[in-house]
Order: sequence, then structure tokens, then C-alpha cells
Amino acid sequence: MDLKDALKTRRSVRRFRQEPVPDAVIEEMLAYAPWVPNHHVSEPWRFVVVTGPSLQELAEIRKSAVLEKRAGEPNADARAEKARDEFLESAAVIVVIQRLDPNPVRREEDYAAVTMAAYNLMLVGWELGVGSFWNTGPLVASTEARTWLGLLEDEKAVAFLRIGYPEMIPVQRRSPIEERTVWRR
Repeated sequence: MDLKDALKTRRSVRRFRQEPVPDAVIEEMLAYAPWVPNHHVSEPWRFVVVTGPSLQELAEIRKSAVLEKRAGEPNADARAEKARDEFLESAAVIVVIQRLDPNPVRREEDYAAVTMAAYNLMLVGWELGVGSFWNTGPLVASTEARTWLGLLEDEKAVAFLRIGYPEMIPVQRRSPIEERTVWRR
């Protein structure tokens, strides 16, 4: 698959086959993450790959975070169970973590680099037949998740990437870029 094909065909995959993604494939995905523009090459990222029994633990933490956010809503239990099950249906979850620079401008530049690093690994995964889904929601702000992940005071979880071999690839369209581009000459 060439780069342009990967960019146009990659989709957010919600449903995965019950098949593990080999560690070597995940390692290859991660190997390409750092190759992004990064101011002063600060490399403000780190990743936690969650599989096996640890995935069950993280899924339960996600369920608790959703229950806390949705407390009092009539469908809170069902949404929380669905959130937990989404993690359990994944082969792995890759947690994308940003080191927070005290300088707010640098912090924003680093956030951009961290999200690009995450997207690099998603694109390489796509080339290798691995789908992914970018999750944020209440889990990124969860104190329980912070503790479980061992985040330092100067770190934050940016995304929880669910990965696996796609059961179904969604169809997606984009509006023509000309509708969203202005040229000033």
C-alpha cells in the first residue's frame, strides 16, 4: 500500500475480529511513531501497550469512568458496559501519553507532535492490516486511570487507541478540499 492509498483508505474501525495482533506487529507500528515533526526533538511521548489480563483491568476502569460521567442518566449502565466491552473486543489498547512542558506554547507544540506520532502508528498499522479507533472521553481525565498507568505529574493520557484486525471497514467520505481551502495570492 502506498502512502496516498493509506491516507485515503484508513478508517476508524470499531469492530475487530477475535484474533490477537502479534507483539512484533505492534512493535513495528510503534517504531514509526517518532518520525514526526517535533520542535527541538523533545520527543514528548511515550506509549503503554495494554493486552491480556491488563486489558480487562483497563476496561473495568473505563467502565467506572463512564459510569461516573453519566451518573444519573437513565442509560448510564448500558453505556458503561458498552464502553468496557469495546476495549475487551480489541486485541490491544495503546495508550498515548504526553509529557507536559511547563511552557504553554511548547506544550501545544508537543501535543501536535504526540497526536502525529499516534497517527503514524495508526497508518503503519493500517498498512499491516491492523485497524484502530481513537478513544478519549472520560478515561483521559480519570484519576483511577492515571494511577493505574503510573502517570507522572507532568504527563497526561492523550488517547487510548483500540487496535485489532478489522471485522468490518466503514465507508467514509470527505467533502472536496476545494470547499475548505482559500488561496491568498
